[in-house]
Amino acid sequence: MKSQFELMAKYNQWMNEQLLGHMENLSDEDLYEDRKAFFGSAFHTMSHVLTGDLLWLNRFTRVPSEVTLEQLLSRYPAPPSNTVHLVEDLASLKAMRASLDDDISRWVASIPESEFNNSLTYRNTAGAEYSENLASVLLHFFNHQTHHRGQLTTLLSQSGDNDYFTDLIAVIRQ
Repeated sequence: MKSQFELMAKYNQWMNEQLLGHMENLSDEDLYEDRKAFFGSAFHTMSHVLTGDLLWLNRFTRVPSEVTLEQLLSRYPAPPSNTVHLVEDLASLKAMRASLDDDISRWVASIPESEFNNSLTYRNTAGAEYSENLASVLLHFFNHQTHHRGQLTTLLSQSGDNDYFTDLIAVIRQ
């Protein structure tokens, strides 16, 4: 099971690099224009993914691992909600995303295989407590990125950029 999450971490890192690279080619107007997507613009969509990842990673700090997640997270702001944007520009978003993706990969690789079947108890941003299987919650964590990157590819297409490949199989074939 662990190898599947390592694959998802690698895929998410690869996709984030690809799409942020495409975002660098957008004009400021295309980057920040509210296109009526869930989070408005291409920039704010990717910013939300970053914020969401940090919210979830802070919930994962109780998961035993060789890499101390608290130590990794000390380098990042702790978002109070999933609607807060932690960065103001694309260069900052790209830098923080690259660093966080490296940290996610290191952390996932350090989780003992036996932990994936254990429960994780956490609170959502509204304060409600949940206890769910760690593997299921990690699957949600990675799927959240995939979901919003799908929205981002639509926004890129609306700006005339269709020159990217987003399928997981590309990473599997590497």
